[in-house]
Amino acid sequence: MRELKKYRYLFAALLTVLVFSLGMLFSNFMDTQRSNELQSEMNEDIIQLQSQNLQLTYLKSNQVNSCAAMEEGLTNMIKDYNKRLNKVQEYQQNSIANSGRFEQIKKQYIISGLRYWIFVGDLKTECDYNPDTVLFFTESLEASNCQECKRQGQQLELLKQKYREDVLIFSVPTSMDDGMINVLEQQYNVSRPPAVVLNRDTVLQGYSSRSLIEEKLNESGGSQ
Repeated sequence: MRELKKYRYLFAALLTVLVFSLGMLFSNFMDTQRSNELQSEMNEDIIQLQSQNLQLTYLKSNQVNSCAAMEEGLTNMIKDYNKRLNKVQEYQQNSIANSGRFEQIKKQYIISGLRYWIFVGDLKTECDYNPDTVLFFTESLEASNCQECKRQGQQLELLKQKYREDVLIFSVPTSMDDGMINVLEQQYNVSRPPAVVLNRDTVLQGYSSRSLIEEKLNESGGSQ
């Protein structure tokens, strides 16, 4: 009888280990699927932006008027970029085994946004394209440890809902170790988040209300 109980306990232990292992394998599989999907989308972003840069170079050198097509293409790309933030955050919340891969994907997402921000500035110079741009210096994409950053993000979300594609917002998480982010922090003298940079020339340090941001955008001659 004791031998039978011993085998039962052993079988239960093995079954527990098996179920746990299968759960981990499934979670890892789902992590990999999500990360591959995000990676594929961001690779496509890079290709599309390279195409846009090529068009801009051609426009400059040959005086070809392709502004309308470029503006439409960039608008669609930034829409996809904004939607992808939810996917990135969802991946972080559900990821178990691939935290390192997530950090890499998050960095690629931020760098893509900064590429768009730079390209928008170039397109403004060459074309009749005049959306307002906002660089949002926050602690992290999640702003979990910075209540003022969270409040600032909420104000910017309200601004985005009101003006839609006339206001383009790009996040700059200061906790991320990246050379471009360091350059921007130094250029705009950002010592701590939150802070916002409007149309590349107006810097608001600390938390700013939506009404103040709108007022400053008007003064800078943006699209409002």
